[in-house]
Amino acid sequence: MAITANEQKRDLLMHECARLFRRRGYHGTSMSDIGEFVSLNKGTLYYYFPSKSDILYAIYLDAYARLDAQIAEIPADLASDEELISYVKAILRTIASAPDVIAVYFQEHPWLESSLTAEQATHIRAKEAEFTQRIREIIKTGMRANVFRRVNDELLSVQLLAMISSLYRWHLAENEPAAELVADTIVSYLFEGILYSR
Repeated sequence: MAITANEQKRDLLMHECARLFRRRGYHGTSMSDIGEFVSLNKGTLYYYFPSKSDILYAIYLDAYARLDAQIAEIPADLASDEELISYVKAILRTIASAPDVIAVYFQEHPWLESSLTAEQATHIRAKEAEFTQRIREIIKTGMRANVFRRVNDELLSVQLLAMISSLYRWHLAENEPAAELVADTIVSYLFEGILYSR
């Protein structure tokens, strides 16, 4: 489906806002600041985003759309270790693809419920829970197949995602090989702890 001019403009504004939020913080940025930064009067800005929370919500939705697109490229029926590697690489490629968007995602994450509407926050938390559960299922499948040793799958999935969440600071956007290298390094450290010896 073709993207309309309004949708393109909204997407451009969202990315400009992500750049500003990354620099100044969501709560430290007013709609007036945004209007000045993107050279629009507030009336025009409100046409594209009725509230500041709508901008932040759009940033979060963009992050998940990018992640979902990366995950959709993962082949089906991989062994658990290969699937987990593929998921880590998908996350790292997502970080590399939109560094400002991903930085704001993690930067503003602790205050999600106070920054977004209740409906928006609930939707984002559900997306997070869904993704975390998918990582847990990969780990549990690997344990059942004796690919991974017995571990606390809930704790491991949370630890893995927490470790990855800090990597937006590594400036992975310079090139995709950098993201691949970081992913390989993370996976090698992880698998030293959970893979059965072969």
